[in-house]
Amino acid sequence: AAARSITDNSFLWHVRAGTVQLDAGEVLRVDPFSFSAGGEPWRTQSWLADLLYGTLERWTGDLSWVWPVVAVTMTITLALVGLAVYREAGSPLVVAVVLFFTGWLVLRTLVPRPVVFSHLLLAALIVVLAHPRLRWTIPLLLWVWAGLHGSFVVGLGLLVLEAVRSGRRELWGLLGLSAVSVSLTAHGLALWGVLGEFAASRGALDLIQEWAPPDLTDLSVAPYALFVVAVLFAAGRGRIGPRDLVVVAPFLLFGLTSYRALIPAALVLAPWVARAIEMPPLPRRTESGLLNGAIAVVVMVVAVWLGVERAGSQPDDELFPVSAVAALAPGPVFHGDAVGGYLIYAAWPDRLVYTDDRAELYGETRFQEFVDARAGRPVWREVFERHEIDQALLAADSTGLQEVLTASGWFETYRDTDFVVLS
Repeated sequence: AAARSITDNSFLWHVRAGTVQLDAGEVLRVDPFSFSAGGEPWRTQSWLADLLYGTLERWTGDLSWVWPVVAVTMTITLALVGLAVYREAGSPLVVAVVLFFTGWLVLRTLVPRPVVFSHLLLAALIVVLAHPRLRWTIPLLLWVWAGLHGSFVVGLGLLVLEAVRSGRRELWGLLGLSAVSVSLTAHGLALWGVLGEFAASRGALDLIQEWAPPDLTDLSVAPYALFVVAVLFAAGRGRIGPRDLVVVAPFLLFGLTSYRALIPAALVLAPWVARAIEMPPLPRRTESGLLNGAIAVVVMVVAVWLGVERAGSQPDDELFPVSAVAALAPGPVFHGDAVGGYLIYAAWPDRLVYTDDRAELYGETRFQEFVDARAGRPVWREVFERHEIDQALLAADSTGLQEVLTASGWFETYRDTDFVVLS
């Protein structure tokens, strides 16, 4: 699954943010990438992941490191989930069933953006919470998590719910230490302001597909519907008690709020889902450990070889304007949010962007303005005049703005199968 071209625009601007911060020797505090919000206050939540990306790009000179990093990260994530499930079920077959459907969900959003590290740390937190001798690592886990992704608040939430469910006083102490530790990252107390701005941009996030409520009839997210049914079944059979619902119910509902929430919710629910599965006992048999080990080695070698052979190390030229960029004249250009992420990576600082997917920077008003302009509604003219935009980079098969510009006397300066440039 990791052996495919790079299709995530958010990841691309994270790479460039990493190199910018490496050069500056400090985290970003204002937007350096856009002409519509340039210089306005903005802090990247994932500064630590950005530094990792920027360092790896400079070491390798390209993006060939992307999919190995993703594959290893998600493999460790699923292994940790497997450990948590095995602790509940004690059956390798139950682990196999739960991991199959968890992996199914993970594959839907298997992207190289920093959120993959948050999934890893959430899985680690789930394992640590179940082992009293490891709980001292919780503040350290959350400190690292706070530098990698803003979803560390999900970890804090899980810690609160587990403290209520279990009644363990030491968890409240660890929660306090964790709240302090996350405030000691590069952003300091300003981290909480970043989260506040992100929460306040909910209106803009609603315009982005991945923040929409999931359609459980979609095959790629259908396993979550199975998780819901399994949890309800286990609760109905008394295998999930009333106190357990303190953790289970909030995360079950959390997964229904958006596509982005599906995976963290599924990771937390996986051990509880295991309680709904009953497997008949298997007869004991003698197996060759050497043979099993050899089979495992062969499978892993083949998988790694296929990944290396097939993995793309460049942005997908069907989703991003790899060729069309050369046809752009100097100066401001109107484009889509996904294209903005690619332009930051490939053309900054020579070219600033109009918009990208940083909803917390642009806010609901500007993001709605972008959506209306892209649709060709009358506001496009005021937007173009305000920013002195005299060219547009659009999807070749798009309607709306492309039709309006053509009718207004704009002409094509470039066209390929995926993109068109109008001037």
